Order: sequence, then C-alpha cells, then structure tokens
Amino acid sequence: MSAPALEKHFRVKDLAALWGLSQTTIIRLFSNEPGVIRLQSPTGKRKYATLTIPESVALRVHDRLGHKGFEPQLSRRDPFRVVHLSHPNRRVAKQPRNVLNGQPV
Repeated sequence: MSAPALEKHFRVKDLAALWGLSQTTIIRLFSNEPGVIRLQSPTGKRKYATLTIPESVALRVHDRLGHKGFEPQLSRRDPFRVVHLSHPNRRVAKQPRNVLNGQPV
C-alpha cells in the first residue's frame, strides 16, 4: 500500500456525495477516527475545522459499517415475544355501524 501522504484524500462534502449520506453524518463518523487529518483555525470567535480523510481510512470505516448490516436485534429471553403497542379493545365501536350513514345497525 502507498504512503498515507500520497494516497487520495476526501473532503467531507465529496465523501457525503459518494456514500449518499449527509455531511453531518460523515463528520460524526470521522471526527475521532485515527488517521483523519483535522485542520483547525486557531483564531476567531468560532472554531472551524476541516477534515481530510485518506482513502485507507474511508475504506476501513466503510468495511466496519458494512459488516454491521441490517440484522434484527432480537432479545435473548424470548425472540418470538409479541409486544402490544396499545390496548387491543381500544377504539372499537360498541355496536356495529352502517358504513354508509354511520347509524347503528
């Protein structure tokens, strides 16, 4: 593999467009990732930072996220347990009603 200084580097905007994610998500994923170059402005009222992401770091994070997948997280106790979100008899009409005029049958 080539030296990290000579490999392709991505900006947040470019990687967000490439992966189809928002720039905020890319910043959150890569802000504390080892190998990412973070350039901060030391002056001014607000601190601005520019992230430069090497290709090897982007591939590492992509592989890590890709292996998670969308597998359902089942509880260990009873994976086939039914969870009722509301009372089963709530909002049920006490008498059957005629659909056309709303009057009891």
